[in-house]
This record gives sequence, C-alpha cells and structure tokens, in this order.
Amino acid sequence: MKQDTNTVETVPEVSPWYRSETLDATVAGWFESLATSIESWGLGVSAAGWVATAICVVGLGLACYLSNRITKWVIRHVVQRPFRDQPGHPINLLLKYKVITRLSHLVPLLLLSYGLPLLQYLYVETWTQPLIDIYIIWIGVMILIGLIDVLEDLYESKGLESKFSIRGVTQAGKLVVVLLGGLLLVSVLFSRSPVYLLSGIGAAMAVILLIFRDTILGLVAGIQLNANRLIQVGDWVQMDSQKADGEVMEVTLTTVRIQNWDRTITLVPAYKMISESFINWQGMSRSGGRRIKRSIMIDMNSIRFADPEMIERCRGFRLVGAYIDERCREISDWNSEQGIRAELDVSGRAQTNVGIFRAYINHYLRNHPKIHQEGFTFLVRQLQPTDRGLPIELYVFTTDNRWVQYEEIQADIFDHLLAAAPQFGLRVFQSPSGHDFQSLQS
Repeated sequence: MKQDTNTVETVPEVSPWYRSETLDATVAGWFESLATSIESWGLGVSAAGWVATAICVVGLGLACYLSNRITKWVIRHVVQRPFRDQPGHPINLLLKYKVITRLSHLVPLLLLSYGLPLLQYLYVETWTQPLIDIYIIWIGVMILIGLIDVLEDLYESKGLESKFSIRGVTQAGKLVVVLLGGLLLVSVLFSRSPVYLLSGIGAAMAVILLIFRDTILGLVAGIQLNANRLIQVGDWVQMDSQKADGEVMEVTLTTVRIQNWDRTITLVPAYKMISESFINWQGMSRSGGRRIKRSIMIDMNSIRFADPEMIERCRGFRLVGAYIDERCREISDWNSEQGIRAELDVSGRAQTNVGIFRAYINHYLRNHPKIHQEGFTFLVRQLQPTDRGLPIELYVFTTDNRWVQYEEIQADIFDHLLAAAPQFGLRVFQSPSGHDFQSLQS
C-alpha cells in the first residue's frame, strides 16, 4: 500500500499557560531531537517516543524538586539572615508565617509549564492542566492565609488588641479565602465556571446554613461585639448563665475564652454574648472606683431616743462630737419655738441612737482615706425595715478597685462599724443560734 507522503503527524495541542508559541516550538523541537537520537539505538518510532517521554518526565520532575529545594535554601540563608535579629520586621513576619517560603512553589510550577511540550506522547493537556490549576489555587490560598496571619501579628504587636480585637475578623477572612478556594477547586474539577456554581448554591443554602450555623452566628456576633466595643481582651466579664466570671483571654470567630478567677476556663459561644445578658466590669476598672453596697441590720428592739447620758457619752466621740452639739442646739431651738418639752412630749424633736450612729458612719467614711469623697455617689441611708431588722446601707466607692485590696477595705470598714454599734446602744440583728438557746436554758 502506497504511503501518503502528504500526511503530517499531528501533535496534541498543549495548554499555553504562561508560555509563548515560539517557546513551545523550541521545546517541541528539542523533544523531536531526543526521540530521533533514541531511535538510532534501534528502537521503533513509537518506542523511541515513549522512552523520550519517560526521560523527560523523570528529568522534569527532578528539576522541579531541585528548584524548589534550592529556592527554599536561598530564602533561609540569603533572605532570612539579615532579619533574624528583627522579630517585628515585616520581612521576618513574612518568613515566620511562610509567605515567602510558599512562593517558592511557583518556581517548579513555571518549570513545569515550560516543560509540558516534552510530554506530548502522554496527551498531558487532558489531565495535567487541572492538576496545575489545583496547585495554583492551593498556593494562592496558603499565601493569602499567611498574609492574614502577618497582618494580625502586626496589629497585635502595636498594642491595639486591647482596643479592638481583630481575631474574629482575621478568622472570618481566612474562612472567606478557604471558601473561595474551595469554589475554584470545584469549578476546576467539574470544568465549570465559578459563576455557574454560585448560581446553583441557592438550592444548597439550607444545608450550608445547617452545617455552618455556629460559624455564621459567631461571625455576625463577633462583628457586633467588636464594632460596638461590647467586649475586649482583658475585660472582666460576668455571665451567670454560662457560669463565667473572670477575664476575657481571647475573642475568636465562634467563641469567647474566659479565664475564671478560680483559674478554670469557660468557652462561651460568641452569639451567646449577643443573645443573652452579661456584665462587663471594665467600666468600673477604668473609673478608678469600686462600689461598696452593703447593709448593717439593726435590731429594731434596740432603737430608742438618746437620753442625756448617751448624748454626753457620744459627745466624747471625735467624729460626731460637733454634729451632736449642732443637732442639740437645732432641736432645742425648734422645741422652744413650738412650746414643747421633749422629755415630756413624744411629739417633740429628739435625737435617737440610730440617728447618731448613722451620722457616725457618715463622718467615719468622710474621713476614710480609701473612700472617694467627690465624683462618686456617697450615701448612708436607711432601707425598708424587714423581719430581719432595720437595714443601714452604705453606698460608697473605694479608691482602689483591685479585688484583694477592695475586699480588705470593705472588711475593715464593717469590722469597725459592727464593733462600734453597741457603743450607741444598738444591737446588730442575728438569727438565733445554738448558743442563744443554750443561754436561755441556763
């Protein structure tokens, strides 16, 4: 059979990613030269082509591997060396989070794209290009995630984390990058445009919302928490529904990590901080004062008018001596104007032991160096009497809001007042105990 000399053997068209036609022709010509040399060994045309292709596969793979290793060596020993003593330098951060190291994967990718014409006997255009595209997507996603980590590190190194927690925002950014990378990956695998895939995502939205429910709720809650400055790292937060009472250690995309004062850790879902109530004590910490709101329960059976003997004894108390003298003059003048003798008529004005004691508390706190005298509420008042006695409430603010120091100040004040109450003829209410019943029996 006569062979048609006009028939030209066609070579599968190779994907032209980042290559010129001139380069393709040059590489293809080199491959033909290699195949012709192998054919001279006594092999057929087809066998020579396959052997040449095998040699090209091994050589191209080895070249890609070595180029990647050499690039990483250059990065570690040439690029990184000048910045080893500068941990906060942006270049060092790019190296720390492997942004530059991941760029080294582009070198074998370029070599691979140039060498694809060498693999013409394997019809690489049908299966190699999707793998290259997936490789590119993976590199892009990893580089973007590294850049986000670099931005987060720079932000925290400037000391801005206490003002606005960026952790939730960066995690949301990483999630968006991964989702976009996954979308591009699916589009490559199914040879469909990403726009086409997005148009069909609406049908699966219910499933997506179910799978990513906590993530979506946490993302929205994290944005609200940061935008409205409701909570920040370092705040003292109390959330009884979650048994959390301590310092905020971390605010992430989905959770808020709180270290309780007993050193346990509570992880609260971020959306719980929006949907449920909590107390943020940071305002108190910044104000420089901490409230004392506690009552002394006075046994109402011990309340009576102050007789001259008690008044004379209380005049000797430095804090209320001047107050008693002034009140005595005021009451005496009023009773004289009304023609009332207080010792004979209960409708006249007279001092009471509980009133003198309340004045003593007020003057005692006014002279206390650890109590705010201005700029904060200062109040000593009576509350509604109950079956447990008459409450005398102290509503003041200490100058030291540290927990241990605050408790010591509060305890010292009430130690003194509880011990001073009997000096005014008052008894502090206390429910009967076993000792009281034993005293009655004896």
